[in-house]
Amino acid sequence: MLSEMSASEFSDWTAFFSKTPFTDQLLDAEFATAKELMVAMFTGKNDLSAIDFSLLSQPEDEPEKTDEELMLAGEGLFGGSRYVPAN
Repeated sequence: MLSEMSASEFSDWTAFFSKTPFTDQLLDAEFATAKELMVAMFTGKNDLSAIDFSLLSQPEDEPEKTDEELMLAGEGLFGGSRYVPAN
């Protein structure tokens, strides 16, 4: 599909969908906002947000990898041996 689309068409679609989310996300946002407003209205709590009522999972922050973990992952890329220059 992208090979049949010009760059200007792609940027127009990107701008459109950034303002008008896809159906699942839009419905989830609408219902989460409605639930948040109802709970805030009936309980008087102001520290709630719509994200607390969202059914779609939010991306979790991935913990930062240590240098040792990165070095271990890099070893496996090219056969498991790492070049260390002689002193």
